[in-house]
Amino acid sequence: MTSENKRRCVSVFFDLDGTLLDTTYLHTFAWWRALGDAYQQVPMAAIQPLIGMGSGELLTTLIGGDDPAISKAHGRYFATLHEFIRPLPGGRDLVRQVASKGARVVIVTAAKKRDLPALLGPLGCVDIIADTVHGEMAGRSKPSPDLFSLALERSGCGPEETLALGDSIWDIEAANRAGIGCVAVETGGTDAARLATAGALAVYKSCAEIVTSWGETPFSALIHAKEAGDHPPRIQEKLVS
Repeated sequence: MTSENKRRCVSVFFDLDGTLLDTTYLHTFAWWRALGDAYQQVPMAAIQPLIGMGSGELLTTLIGGDDPAISKAHGRYFATLHEFIRPLPGGRDLVRQVASKGARVVIVTAAKKRDLPALLGPLGCVDIIADTVHGEMAGRSKPSPDLFSLALERSGCGPEETLALGDSIWDIEAANRAGIGCVAVETGGTDAARLATAGALAVYKSCAEIVTSWGETPFSALIHAKEAGDHPPRIQEKLVS
């Protein structure tokens, strides 16, 4: 990477499920069916807050350990729901807004590789996604920082030149542990208070709200700082002050 490109390096790491796509409750239902098949009667209310974790982490939290058979069953049930995947309000517009400002668009998701075509297709933004890091590319998935650390390595940007967008406390925890500030949306079913307590830089109702208030968002601040040649760590401090 040239010094000029490095100076202008800014990345935004996007989560998919519950952030750009309205899939949180599709996953909840698929896990509920898979767990039921294994005679694990877990209420949907206990499953939903864990969506966004990797499968092993989710199952360990719910039943005390990973179970590849249950994970495979979840995949089968989720595949039957692919036709119902829809973008969340403003999701497609926000991805294009970020790209239009010169930032690298990177998908960082706990999803399995097998589901990526079904997830990315409805967004209609494949042409502007610079990279995709999925749940099978690192040893541990969210809330571990491994996926974000790998995405940083592949992007060539430093953590101070990067922001994440997610919908769960697991997104925030994983990003923060990798040294990345995380903005959150409520569209995955987690309320603003919990997201803020988990360490989100800012919380919005949806991606649509970020688009309409773009000039006041952490994303705009970071991109403008880089354009002005401001020192990234100072901008990060401003965002959390």
